[in-house]
Amino acid sequence: MLGLTIENIELTAQTNGGEFSVSIPLSVGLNIIRAENSSGKSTCVNAIAYGLGLEAILGPKSKRPFPKSLYEVISDSKEKEKQYYVSSSCVVLTVKNSSGDVVLITRDILGNENKVTVFQSGRNTDYFLGSSGNVGSAKSDRGFHKWLAEFIGWELPNVVTFDGREVKLYIECIFSLFFIEQKRGWSEIQANIPTVYGIKNVKKTTTEFCLGIDSFEYENKVVRLRNSITNSENEWEKLISAAEGIADFNSVIMNKTPDLGGYKDSFDVEFLYQDGSATYSVVERQRSLKLLVNKVALDVSEATPDNDKLSSQQARLRELRREAEKNSEEIEVSMLSLSDVESKISTLKNELDRYQQLRRLKDVGSLIEADLDTKTCPICESELYDTLGNRSVRREPMTLGENVEFLKNQADFYVSIKLRNSEVLRQLQSKGKMIKARANKEESVLDSLREDLNDVNGKVNALLRKKIQAEIELRDAEKLGDSLIDLKSQAARIHSSWSVSTTALKKLRNTSSNSDKKLIIHELLSLVKGNLKAFNFTPASIGYISISEHTLRPEQDGYDIVAETSASDYIRIIWAYTLSLLQLAGNKKGVLHGGGVVFDEPRQHEASKASFANLIDKASESKDYNGQVIFATSLDVDVLESACANKGVNLICFDDYILTLKTDADDEYLGVE
Repeated sequence: MLGLTIENIELTAQTNGGEFSVSIPLSVGLNIIRAENSSGKSTCVNAIAYGLGLEAILGPKSKRPFPKSLYEVISDSKEKEKQYYVSSSCVVLTVKNSSGDVVLITRDILGNENKVTVFQSGRNTDYFLGSSGNVGSAKSDRGFHKWLAEFIGWELPNVVTFDGREVKLYIECIFSLFFIEQKRGWSEIQANIPTVYGIKNVKKTTTEFCLGIDSFEYENKVVRLRNSITNSENEWEKLISAAEGIADFNSVIMNKTPDLGGYKDSFDVEFLYQDGSATYSVVERQRSLKLLVNKVALDVSEATPDNDKLSSQQARLRELRREAEKNSEEIEVSMLSLSDVESKISTLKNELDRYQQLRRLKDVGSLIEADLDTKTCPICESELYDTLGNRSVRREPMTLGENVEFLKNQADFYVSIKLRNSEVLRQLQSKGKMIKARANKEESVLDSLREDLNDVNGKVNALLRKKIQAEIELRDAEKLGDSLIDLKSQAARIHSSWSVSTTALKKLRNTSSNSDKKLIIHELLSLVKGNLKAFNFTPASIGYISISEHTLRPEQDGYDIVAETSASDYIRIIWAYTLSLLQLAGNKKGVLHGGGVVFDEPRQHEASKASFANLIDKASESKDYNGQVIFATSLDVDVLESACANKGVNLICFDDYILTLKTDADDEYLGVE
């Protein structure tokens, strides 16, 4: 599918002496812009990339890929060289998509260069380039690159970066396949692909997207599964370390340290108590201590006389426990309230981010006041009125800045509530600790009472001490048992996640099919070889050429053909490969393409005139499948006219600077059909 057709390029510069401008109508098929060097032909083709917000594909240079004539001073002609000062300049593209929708895209060169205005369906809409907060123009509904992808009809996939994050396959990366600028573009295929986004295998990934090969989805799944496996293994190591720490703290031993792959039905770790040469499991230890506690408690009950003081102390202890339970409930209520406040803060921050994006759009020159929604409250979503009494009177809507300040104030207000609630929670938790300390103290008093009341009876005293010690040991054993249960639960969860991920990874590798990929590569290779033959490439060498399944680039005997051939040969290889992608997309629905190819000075390294004439023949055939090819060249007019005769080529020739001072007379150019 071919995405776009550029129908017209218009460049305008306002100066102190009037308006300099040029309008270049383009068509499907081959378009050639001919002018002498330093006349502005590269400026015209660069305007296509700049107008689409894709100047990154023109190489690592400044934001504005234009000469000073478009933002400082401009000369009226090469003969006179009278200079004028530029006050503003812009590019206007007339663009049509595959559905037949035609739009005008305007972007300032000297002015608000981060704003792009689209005239579509009878109205102007402003979009921004770059980023606003955490949202860039590829994701925001008011971002130009998101609009452009939707206008082309592309659903850009998520791809993996070198640090494991998932990001969109940015549109600038894709268009590097279709636009070859003069200075660095002919050094290799996709020479100017942006690498700033940190996308893994970005050259291969963009080509896969265009060819409709979804192996990047496969790679994304592999990366996600590998990350999941790694996370599970790291969690397992932490779990083993935690188990060893618990064993050391409780003075018990671990029977063994299992590995993740050897896990079966339960966590193969058991904590063992050691008594001389004998060992006891946690369950056995708990069972023996419970029997001991019950037995001693029975003996104490039989031997201890009834006493009101003892009963009163027990009552106080029960009251403290009820107070502790009430405190626990209050803590739970306070935590729920704190969670509700945090939710409101999150809502306000999201709303604040949206308004800050709108303010960013306004800062780059857009009028977006009509987009503000002041009818509802961002917190409770109820309608806003001027007063509480008369609900028929609506208050004037706040400005964008007032909305931002209002949302900031609301966020600060709820943050203060959060701090207050956090302080209440801290006080409740502190109170709980105090209650617990008092309870422990009262329990100690209770124990002392029992000792005092049984001083006369050494047997009872000994029994009480034995019971207390047994209860302490039982509590420790129960805590250890709870820890063991938690470890087993965590182990089951970690192993389940690890097992699911490893099984899915094996299945993914076993079931991945590359039959469609091989078919597409075969079709692309056939077109590349046909084009190379047309460009007088050595027939013997063509037989050794293939398309690498790993890089999707041309190879010869297993080596990258562009890197391993002469300069004139690899220029023809770039011609062949780039035009083959266009032709494949024009004839095959599942293959995606920007719609056109731009070659700035395609006759590099003195490629033979015969080969260049054949390039014109091949490029002009793009008309048959509604493709578009645009050349910028300084080749002699006579040579071009001869090569383009009777081929339906849109040949546009300029004798002087392409941008000229506007007069009443129409701009003149020579057109050859």
